[in-house]
Amino acid sequence: MLVTKTSINILNSIDENKKISISLPSCPHYLITGGTGSGKTTYSLYLLGKLCLTYKNAKVYILDFKGDDQFSRFNNYKNYFSYVDCIAGLREVYEIFSERLKNTGNFYPLIIFIDELASMISYFSRTTSEKNEIQRIIAEILMMGRSKSVHIITSTQRPDSSLFSNGARDNYTFKLGLGNLSSEGKKMIFSSSDIVFKKCNVGYGYLSLHSNEPIFVGVPVFSNFKKIYTLIKLHLGDEKD
Repeated sequence: MLVTKTSINILNSIDENKKISISLPSCPHYLITGGTGSGKTTYSLYLLGKLCLTYKNAKVYILDFKGDDQFSRFNNYKNYFSYVDCIAGLREVYEIFSERLKNTGNFYPLIIFIDELASMISYFSRTTSEKNEIQRIIAEILMMGRSKSVHIITSTQRPDSSLFSNGARDNYTFKLGLGNLSSEGKKMIFSSSDIVFKKCNVGYGYLSLHSNEPIFVGVPVFSNFKKIYTLIKLHLGDEKD
C-alpha cells in the first residue's frame, strides 16, 4: 500500500504560535533526547500513537532495552523486545529491510522505536562484534530506509556521535531536545546553532527539522494514554503464545 504524505501535527511552535506538521515520506527518522523528567518518554509514546493513527497499515517494533514501565506493558506482543533480546528484534527488522532493498514497490511503513540507545550500545560493547552489528544496522537504515519505508525513532539521554557509525546521526531529519540540555548536549544535535536557548520546563525544548535552525517547541497537551496504548498495540503484531 502506498505511503501517503498525510501531514501529522506533532508539536507546537511556541514563538510562531503554530502547529508543526510532518509526514513519514518527508521526515523519515527521529531523534528524541532529554534527561530524566524532561518528558522524553511521554512524547515518544505520543509520537508513536500519532503515527499509528495516521499510517493504519504500519508495523511497529519496540526495542525497550531498560524495560521502561511505559513500554513494558507491550511485552506480550511479538514485536516488543527488551534487554538482551533487543538485538534479536533489530535483526528481525534488518531481514525485512534487506528484502526490501532487493525489490521495488510500495511498502507498508515499518517503524522501529529504540529506547535508551546509549544503554543498549554500552551493554553490547562487551562484545565488539555485536556492538558493530547494531551500529551498522542502524546506520544502513538511517541512510537507506526512507526509500523503502523503514523508519527509526531513537530515544536517548545523550546522542553522542560514538553511538553511531559513519556519521549516521546526521541522517535524522527530526532532532528534538527536551528539557534543559547541557551545552555539550546541545552541540550534539544542534551543532551549527548560535542561538540563545531559553529555559525549558517539562515538555518544552528545541526542534531542528532537516538540519534547520532549532526552534522553541512544546509538546501538545494530552491525557488519553489508554487510546495511545491501544493504537500502538494494533501495530505490534500478534500476541505472544
